[in-house]
Amino acid sequence: MNATPSLRRRSRGRTSTVSVGFLIINAVVLDALFVVGAVAVWPIYRDSAFVVVVAAALVLAHLIACAGLRWRWSGWWVALAAMGTYLVVGVPLASPASLTRLDALLPALLGVVTAPITGWKDLLTLELPLGSYQTTLAPALLLFLGIPTAALSLAWRATQLWVLSAPLGLVLTAFGVLFGARSLSAPVIGGVRVPGALEVFVGAAAILLALTFTVWRTVHRRRRALRSAEVASGVRTTGRTGSAVAGRVGIASGMIVLALTAGALIAPWAIAGQPRDVLRAGIDPRIELAGQLSPLSQYRQFFTDEQFDTVLFTVEGAEGADRVRLATLSFFDGQVARAIDPAAGVADQTTAFVRVPASLPAPPDTTPSTAEVTVGAYEGIWVPTVGSLTSIVFEGGGSGDRADGFFYNAETRMGIALPEPGLVPGTVYRQRGAVEGEAPPLAELTPGRDTPQLPATIVPESVTDWIAAQEAPTGGEGLQVLIDRLRARGFLSHALAVDAEQPAQWTTALGDYAFEPSRAGHSTDRIDRLFTALLDRQNEMGGDDDAALVAGVGDDEQFAVAATMIADQLGFASRIVLGARLVDAGDTGAVPACVAGECRGANMSAWIEVQDASGLWVPVDVTPQHEVGMRPDLEQRRDPQNPTEVRQEVAEPVLPAEANPADSGERDEDDTTTETDLSALWTALRIAGISLLGLVVLVGPFLLVVLLKALRRRTRRGSPDAVDRFTGGWDEYVDTAVDHGYPAPRTQTRSELAAGYASEAGGDRGALLAEWTDRSVFDVAEPTADDSARFWEIVDEERQRFAGEAGWWARLRARLSLRSFARSRRTPARRRTTTRPGRDRR
Repeated sequence: MNATPSLRRRSRGRTSTVSVGFLIINAVVLDALFVVGAVAVWPIYRDSAFVVVVAAALVLAHLIACAGLRWRWSGWWVALAAMGTYLVVGVPLASPASLTRLDALLPALLGVVTAPITGWKDLLTLELPLGSYQTTLAPALLLFLGIPTAALSLAWRATQLWVLSAPLGLVLTAFGVLFGARSLSAPVIGGVRVPGALEVFVGAAAILLALTFTVWRTVHRRRRALRSAEVASGVRTTGRTGSAVAGRVGIASGMIVLALTAGALIAPWAIAGQPRDVLRAGIDPRIELAGQLSPLSQYRQFFTDEQFDTVLFTVEGAEGADRVRLATLSFFDGQVARAIDPAAGVADQTTAFVRVPASLPAPPDTTPSTAEVTVGAYEGIWVPTVGSLTSIVFEGGGSGDRADGFFYNAETRMGIALPEPGLVPGTVYRQRGAVEGEAPPLAELTPGRDTPQLPATIVPESVTDWIAAQEAPTGGEGLQVLIDRLRARGFLSHALAVDAEQPAQWTTALGDYAFEPSRAGHSTDRIDRLFTALLDRQNEMGGDDDAALVAGVGDDEQFAVAATMIADQLGFASRIVLGARLVDAGDTGAVPACVAGECRGANMSAWIEVQDASGLWVPVDVTPQHEVGMRPDLEQRRDPQNPTEVRQEVAEPVLPAEANPADSGERDEDDTTTETDLSALWTALRIAGISLLGLVVLVGPFLLVVLLKALRRRTRRGSPDAVDRFTGGWDEYVDTAVDHGYPAPRTQTRSELAAGYASEAGGDRGALLAEWTDRSVFDVAEPTADDSARFWEIVDEERQRFAGEAGWWARLRARLSLRSFARSRRTPARRRTTTRPGRDRR
């Protein structure tokens, strides 16, 4: 048997002849699966640009798969073609807006290149829908180009791995689910909002199409096998009758329809109201916020001489807005007021901080407003915002990094800039927001619950006793009365002590002001002391003259927490807000408003927001008055000037250490350490790390193939068994030929295979390898080490000969080819079940 002519024919793969109808049916079923995946991903973007990306990606995927089929490209070349196409069309499709701005073109290209590595972060940290913000469409383009290309190539060309086409198509649907919103969609069906109906439809359609493709391909393959058997044997097979086929199809279809109907009817109602576990639920800046100090604890820093008259930030525009918000503190644990609740889960919307895409929807019944904020001496992660933010654009250098680090919580209307230090002097951004109309009077509000929500362990008994002593009405009217009395009977003080000769600026700004010391902090103990002083004064003096009942000393830090406790006892949900007024409200007791939009430390204030039963949040000022001073007979009841615990000094003898001449001489009292600014180094390292990671992702698979081949060759050459060294050398010779385009061995003997792999110029090295390999396996004598070394020299010569027959491009392609690995998987392992005569195999 002479197989030389067939073996001398170079081949890139075995592709059987397929009909056009076969290709079209595969493409149609898989395309339907891809479209279902696009429907699943649509809620993430909800933008016409996404439709353009999907349509263009699917067209390009079909073209690449057709080219691979036409020219019989290997898997590597199909992948390279898809990757090159992605890089070429990435910017026009994923970031079309960047084409109109030259300064945005390079960041867009960088975003497209890094999307396979870092694109998930944008998808999980931005608020949905994403639209066409920056390069958030790049991951979608990558998936809808790469997955259909792979699925179609496998379906059209692979004889065994076609079964992976349907699971690959399901990846698109899974992508839409995993990167989707935390809550289920609620489309209107027959006038009724059905939560989860879209998810049920998408999941059922995807599974049904994947099952359809798998069943059709299995039946198609079985029929081809039967036809081949008929041609080979001449015996015709008897198929099932039409009624039998119809019965089987009817039963299967009925079961599927019944299952889908039951799922569509039951699933939406079964999962209604349940939290949706998606990847987005675990990505938020909660860890960063948990390590931050409460801004309310730092409130008194605004009234130091360094910041009191210093412009912290300037707000220009903001038509219709009367306040600028810095931080919203919705939780109190008895020690500090916090922006997040450490005990709350990630599904809690009051702690769900997300990045802002191109725009956010404005709440109903609001008026749009635009503000430009310029940061002065202020530094921190809490971002000044006006109204309900709908979009924000940072300007100047580093605007991209600031945009990436900005997170927003729509529930609390608070923005933060991560990582630290957050905003820095000179930062400028333009913020669009939605401002609500004039708030209703506090007395007209209705509480949303009947019982308090704060645990009794953190609400002092003095709070409830003081509320009961006021005999105030319930609801909003009672809350108005209690807040007014709290402010009128309090006394403003921002410090524990002041210098009588050089008084603090805040005391001078209050005019005819008699200073009273006030301890900082807003813990349960501090609030208890405040209400105890108020209650004792009321019990001592009696009556309802507020001027005679001034007793509680503090500022917005203490009175904001005290007001939230009062609101909670009356059934109102409340939260503390730190910020400043932009418009003077005419309240002489309130902190003055920012002048011409310039907000200084003197303008910073803390107030509370209480929620009406309708869901509306209403701001309430809580700053205590400062015109009426404390009564002299109440001096003994005020907070001590030195609250620290005084302990008796204990003197212990301490023996002096031995004198050290090196310690002699005067020391510089101003021992400062100059820190080196490493920000530029860290930025360079970050860029280098991302570039290296991208290079590893792109080149790593190719290097892995080369490394695996080198390890395989080393293992074969260094085998301790002489026979294994010969058979391994023969395998290396065959694998090299296969990687260079020669067909893999099937039924040929080693001699026939060597003849087929021989060069055009002749040569018997391949035949010599075949002869020596057969002799090592079947001969009685053990091969010597010299024979083994000479054998591998011939193998290396043949490897060089294969490489020299083609150009550099073909040599590179052979080095990266996986055909030899596929041959190794198909070839059974060599097993020696007998021993040769005279050879001891122990």
